[in-house]
Amino acid sequence: MASNGLSEGDTPTSWLDRLVANALSWFALTVAIVLVPGLTYWQVANVHEIGYVNTNQLDADLRYDVVETMGVSALVGLAAYLGVFVYLRRKGIEVSVREVFVGLNRYTFVLLAIPLLTAAMSRGIEVSHPLFTLALIAAATVIITMFIHRLRSDKPPLASGAPTTIHWALVAAAFTFYAGMMSYLAVLDHRNIGTHIFDLGIYDNIFWNTAFDDFLGCSYCKLEKHVSAHFDPIIWVWSWVYRLRPQAETLLLIQAIWLATTVFPVFLIAQRALKQPRLAVMMTWAVTLYPALHGVNMFDFHSLTLAVPTIVWVIYFIDSKSKVWLWIALAVLLATREDMSLLACFLGAYAVLRRRYVTGIAMVLVSMSYLAFVKLMIMPDPGLLMADKDTYGYAYFFKEMIPHQDEGVAGFVVSLGTNPTYAMQVLTHEDRVFFFLVLFQPLLFLPLLASKKRFMMLYGFLFLGLATRRYVYNLHFQYSSVLFPILLASTPAGVVAATKSRLPKLLGLDRRRVPHILLSAVLISTALISVKYGAMVPNDHFRAGWNRLSRRLDTERYEYVQELVAQIPDDAVVCATSALGPHVSSRDTSRKWPACKESTYALLATGRFKKKDKNRLKRQIRQGRLTLIDEGHGMGLYEREPETHRKPASKAPSRPGRSEKDEPRDEDAGGGETGEALNPHHMSPEEIEAREARAEDADEE
Repeated sequence: MASNGLSEGDTPTSWLDRLVANALSWFALTVAIVLVPGLTYWQVANVHEIGYVNTNQLDADLRYDVVETMGVSALVGLAAYLGVFVYLRRKGIEVSVREVFVGLNRYTFVLLAIPLLTAAMSRGIEVSHPLFTLALIAAATVIITMFIHRLRSDKPPLASGAPTTIHWALVAAAFTFYAGMMSYLAVLDHRNIGTHIFDLGIYDNIFWNTAFDDFLGCSYCKLEKHVSAHFDPIIWVWSWVYRLRPQAETLLLIQAIWLATTVFPVFLIAQRALKQPRLAVMMTWAVTLYPALHGVNMFDFHSLTLAVPTIVWVIYFIDSKSKVWLWIALAVLLATREDMSLLACFLGAYAVLRRRYVTGIAMVLVSMSYLAFVKLMIMPDPGLLMADKDTYGYAYFFKEMIPHQDEGVAGFVVSLGTNPTYAMQVLTHEDRVFFFLVLFQPLLFLPLLASKKRFMMLYGFLFLGLATRRYVYNLHFQYSSVLFPILLASTPAGVVAATKSRLPKLLGLDRRRVPHILLSAVLISTALISVKYGAMVPNDHFRAGWNRLSRRLDTERYEYVQELVAQIPDDAVVCATSALGPHVSSRDTSRKWPACKESTYALLATGRFKKKDKNRLKRQIRQGRLTLIDEGHGMGLYEREPETHRKPASKAPSRPGRSEKDEPRDEDAGGGETGEALNPHHMSPEEIEAREARAEDADEE
């Protein structure tokens, strides 16, 4: 060694290069690690100021207080590192400072996840910076997963084996946890007047009529039948459960419990692919935390949502080469809704890719034959997207891809084939990118590695990615049900594909440990994203359909609603506003305000009325159409008097060219027999109320 500290052949420049390289490899990392405890301590001690993480708005003196705290933390941390070095040297262990620091950093680096999590968990960031929030969660997931891997590096890899009683108990616990939690939240939302006629009230009325001998009858729908919108005979099956307690809350319980059963086929698929029951259990718990599952669960009730566990069962029975059970599951899927026939064709194509040629082709033929039969023989409009005046059309879902609505599906295909760049423009819209990220990131994009299963995702990609109705590509509505069950079922195959790829070798990982690393990361990622975008933890992003989810029951208001409902005879025809509709829809005939034809009672959330509705209510009271029975908490119950018993309307200043006898009756209000009862445009309740108000005002003109 030369006297200047350089070895022979070294130049000052090469020595400096090595010093910088070493510093960057371990000393800079050490400095970052020892700063974190101070930053964390300050944030915990000043939790009321934690919002600065998102806004960078902090008083000048507090900013320097943070710097001082971090400085003290750095000094204490470096002293601790050096203390370990001195301790080891005194023990006679010949180590360098660099070796000690590097050795400690192998585990203390997990502290770097804390500021990432602090930023990601700051209130409101999931709404103001959604993509950045996902990036923070991704970085934290990588750090925490690396830490877990290093903790387990000296333990043997998990051994293959069959599930034991303990494993099945953990799966049952996942089922119980999800079913209990989501049932509670769904019923709580309903009792807080958070559900709507669109769509809980509609389905409650369908179940009521189906249970009591009017198959798929619906007083809210065109033709008084749900076939004007969809054909979902699965409702008849579930109506036998509904009979036990025929009311809207029963549907919410059915939906939550049925969705909870998704953990069972996912567990079986994961066990079959990975041969490690502990990893399969981890996958089932990831399912319970999956935000998209929460979203479809918490938006009222939909027959489409019931397809989620059935889709996963069909995939499992294809993989396990089942025969009888596959056809039973397929029958249940087809009965769920008529458009599930299209998705079933993609499942059949997957069976062909799995070399179940006869089964796969038969699945496609049966599915298409069923769809043709339903469209031609049962539903009033044979078109896939429907356009008849007596049905509800769906071409507007894809209005950018179908610029001429009368073209229907053909217009969609023409746009996709002749203008693929525009289709890419639609697909890569920022809101859609975020939507797909929240579907895929919890699962680490592993489903994309499941080569044979990717084809099943195509239907969901096209339907969700090219829809231009914003509620379709939204976590808080039911439509993601056509894609995410396939993603959950494909994740174990993605793990297997990643394990067999060149990635473990490039990262220097033992292939036997890769499945555990990936499933740990899936569980961590899903849990963190669920905190910001799921239902189980309060956050600013999650919605139960259109409205925020209130987590505390307004007992006094709910009891008052029950008192009002108890005053209505069971056989009465009731007209109600949207949020109160599901509380009176368990009857033969229900209507939506202001389309109150034939109704004998009106249950109205008058506290939410805007000027036009207030004037409409005053006018009907003045004309003797409505008589107040009880009111309070911004709600009122009114009785509609028969026309022959109505009081003469009080004289009001008449408008030129209009006589009192020209004043329209309530039966004429609302645009048709049900006043656009089914929600053909999936508008918000406020938009629907405004539309119906405009319709009645137009009639009056």
